[in-house]
Amino acid sequence: MAGPRLEVVKFGVYVFFPVGVMLYFGGPGFYDQYVRGINFWPDFQKTHQPPKTSEDVRAALEKMKSEREDRWMKKAMQARQEKQQEAAQSAGSKADEA
Repeated sequence: MAGPRLEVVKFGVYVFFPVGVMLYFGGPGFYDQYVRGINFWPDFQKTHQPPKTSEDVRAALEKMKSEREDRWMKKAMQARQEKQQEAAQSAGSKADEA
């Protein structure tokens, strides 16, 4: 066994280490230097602002519908192009076999 001196040193570390950490990180100097400069919340103008009138709601719905239709059309065009490429590749491989 190490003895009572080791126990006193361990007790001192267990008690004073958290106190020292709280004094360092909880001090006003640390707060001013590292925490105050952080802009955690975005500006109000940059955040999402839902429509407030019925006309704004209708305009937002029309915009979302048009964006959705554009995405659908883009996916359909990509699928059609891929299908044509596959058909061209399969026709080319059949011509190579003959």
